[in-house]
Amino acid sequence: MPEIELRAFGREDLPLLAGWLANEHVARWWPQEDLSLAALDAYYGPAIDGTDPTLLYLAVADGVPVGFVQTYRHADHPGWDRAVGIPAVAGIDYLIGEADRCGKGLGTAVIATLCAHAFRLFPDLAGIVSAPQAANTPSCRVLEKNGFRLLGVRDIESDDPGDAGPSAVYLLERP
Repeated sequence: MPEIELRAFGREDLPLLAGWLANEHVARWWPQEDLSLAALDAYYGPAIDGTDPTLLYLAVADGVPVGFVQTYRHADHPGWDRAVGIPAVAGIDYLIGEADRCGKGLGTAVIATLCAHAFRLFPDLAGIVSAPQAANTPSCRVLEKNGFRLLGVRDIESDDPGDAGPSAVYLLERP
């Protein structure tokens, strides 16, 4: 497995993210109406600037950018926190940018690195939650490979189009 590092995501990475979000295997689960750099900057800029508490990272494998990940305290996003309903947790979201990099263990390694990082960042939290669409079986599988436990499948109230349909709610408790 390659060595995975997380590098702070910046505006210079937006063109790379735009390309990844346009790839079919990503767009299916991360739908974006507008992939222009201006639209992505409007959406991710507050987190890049630190005015939104979501922490964004570029996942890098052996020096090569391979994906985008983010983590956040659920409590910092009250609407999402209420909708998910699991107290004292952080959330994670992730994508591997190129289809030919999927299905080879890279996602498992990226999630392991992200979870270890999130537990260091948020030492007071009890666990990490991820809620991919239930139909996204590769995402569910990578969570299970990292020790996440499925709590249930249900609709989660959200204005994000990526949350449409039943979500598989997974929890990784702090080791």
